[in-house]
Amino acid sequence: MLRGYSLLLLAAFLLSAGLSYGRDDLITVTKESPQVPLATGRSVSVNSTCPEKSVLVSGGGECVGFLNTESKIVLTTSAPDSLNAAWNVECTNMNREADEAQAKAWAICSKY
Repeated sequence: MLRGYSLLLLAAFLLSAGLSYGRDDLITVTKESPQVPLATGRSVSVNSTCPEKSVLVSGGGECVGFLNTESKIVLTTSAPDSLNAAWNVECTNMNREADEAQAKAWAICSKY
């Protein structure tokens, strides 16, 4: 019983401190790399940064272009940067031949 009560108090504290996120608080920032030719084993990367007065909450990314339609490009990185200020995406050509590819990244940010 004490454990449940403690969790309830913690949840109430976090909510009263403004640490919950509502739909109106979230901003999605999308950034795309240029469409570039990639040799075998080469990568293209891009990062999406949150605007001023906001903090990174989450993010994502994808690889697009001809290499993607052939399932020959791999999303090798989709993670926040070391400062937790931007979302980094990297796509790598795993095909034996060069072709066009593009990386897209989006950051989900919360206003403060």
